[in-house]
Amino acid sequence: MGTYITVASVRRTCGIGSDQINDTDVENTITEVEKQVPRFFNTVFTPTERIDILDGNGTERIFTTKGPLLKLKALKIHGTSVTIDGNVLVYKESGKIVLDNSNGTPEKTVFSDYKNGVVIKYIYGWVEEEGTETETTADALVGSSVEINVSDESGFSADDWVEIYGMDGNREVAKVTNTSTGKITVDLLSYSHESGSKIVKLQTPVLFTKLMNIIAGIALVARIVGQSYSDITGYTLAEMSVQKGEPYTQWRETATQLIRERDMLMQTIKPRPSITIS
Repeated sequence: MGTYITVASVRRTCGIGSDQINDTDVENTITEVEKQVPRFFNTVFTPTERIDILDGNGTERIFTTKGPLLKLKALKIHGTSVTIDGNVLVYKESGKIVLDNSNGTPEKTVFSDYKNGVVIKYIYGWVEEEGTETETTADALVGSSVEINVSDESGFSADDWVEIYGMDGNREVAKVTNTSTGKITVDLLSYSHESGSKIVKLQTPVLFTKLMNIIAGIALVARIVGQSYSDITGYTLAEMSVQKGEPYTQWRETATQLIRERDMLMQTIKPRPSITIS
């Protein structure tokens, strides 16, 4: 079973049955594709934790090396831990982190200019809203194993990834650990969230799962064509001659269609840039 796609979804995409290629070989193909596609787009498609160790730059801003930046979990500058809530601004798409000096006295006002002086623990990944959502009915405060009061917990379950955001401007992802009537418990909140904030369930973008199914399907069709080299295309019996034609003509057409669809998707979605601080 793959992380993003399944044997059944790949077979449904390319039309290859288990009598032609067994499940083990399909699973191996899925494993290869699921490693290659995220590397090409320079991201992952499920929220993933990462720690960056960066050189300080003497300014109030810095960029994570991966994105989108879904959650800032911890920040340390030249050995000093920085309180995130109220002191740090996070920009999701660019991965920019800005020290906000307008709300009191933060532990640090700039990313001090020291080699390997900035350590950032964060969650990143390219995900989208799945469609299930609810609303908080009370303020949710910073902390671990936070129980959030919501208007409707149905549709959410343990291990779901959710995004929380509202009119207070705070935005982050969290992992659901438990649900009960009128409540959702999440693993960690780095920011406080006001009553009335939205909680939405996240999923891997459909475009990427479709793309991975297509690429895996192309690889399997190539396997079918490759293993048909010894197929008999015709024979003669006494005065009767029979010509069956190429055994893989239909698979060539299947590959053509899949490649065309793959290229259309690749033109739609572009790799995310890497941020290098020098």
